[in-house]
Amino acid sequence: MGEEVKNIVKRSLNALVKKDAQEALDIISYDDIIDNQLIVVEDKATQILADRNPTGQELRRCLSMLKIAISLERIADLATNIAERTLEMKNEEFIKPLIHIPKLAELAVNMLDVSLKAYVENNPDLAEAVCKKDEEADNLYDELYQELMGIMTKAEELSFTRQAILLLLIGGYFERIADYATNIGEEAILINTGKRVKF
Repeated sequence: MGEEVKNIVKRSLNALVKKDAQEALDIISYDDIIDNQLIVVEDKATQILADRNPTGQELRRCLSMLKIAISLERIADLATNIAERTLEMKNEEFIKPLIHIPKLAELAVNMLDVSLKAYVENNPDLAEAVCKKDEEADNLYDELYQELMGIMTKAEELSFTRQAILLLLIGGYFERIADYATNIGEEAILINTGKRVKF
């Protein structure tokens, strides 16, 4: 599920950069597959809880598995949102070069990749390192926000303001993906140390 969600986030950036309407539509239709994967994980977690009555680390792992799957499903929803906004701009020239959004997307995908690796490899140090990257994602989004607000206040055409809002939304979606990657890292720390941390 993690690999598929990572892929769909990468595809959402590709669809945006290339203004690829077909790719955007494919991403939107793929969301149901991720939703079904979440249902499978929920069913397995429920079965483990009912059959084995786990305690300690086993219980933490079961609950964290469920929380991580929910985070992954929400990331897929955000990729769908990016694809939907892309469709709204498919016939337009970009009002500015796409600089911050690809950087933010690359950072978010990397954070997701590392947080899942930390979870699979039971590596709380790696998880902590990726959680500390969340501030970098916040800063990139803030830079994008400031730039687009500047464009909106000077825009003479309504279409510029509209697209600036759409790009701001997309930046926000990628920033939220980084937040969910951080949540996954926090769960990896909890599983392995028993300590609940928030970054």
